Amino acid sequence: MDLDKLTTSDRIIAASGIALFIASFLPWFKLSIFGVTATGNGWDVGFFWAGIPALLGLASAGIVLGTKLGSLTMPEMSMGTGQAMLIAGAVSAAIVVLKLLVGEDYADRAWGLYVATVAAVGLLYGGYLAFQEDKGPNA
Repeated sequence: MDLDKLTTSDRIIAASGIALFIASFLPWFKLSIFGVTATGNGWDVGFFWAGIPALLGLASAGIVLGTKLGSLTMPEMSMGTGQAMLIAGAVSAAIVVLKLLVGEDYADRAWGLYVATVAAVGLLYGGYLAFQEDKGPNA
């Protein structure tokens, strides 16, 4: 596996996408009552809040790694890959940051939600860099 084939945007997208998927299984919220603490991961708060961003991140990482390091070929799209990565990152970041801001009733935010937020924003940044690469140096 030749990692030199990956651009900076590819590395950021792959790392952030995988991290976002893993973070969906970490504790996002915690509730302590009478000395007993219970936690809930991203999937416990709903598919919209964790499932969609996690799957977008995993798909983005898979596309980048499959096309650059494997033999995956993408079909022709009406938009460039960079634009698709930017949209996936923007949707993921918007959902996860919104969940961070809104929170849950009666529960405190846990560390996994912060990890997911950083990963989602990283996916957005990687998508932005990929979009800039697709536009070219003179755009």
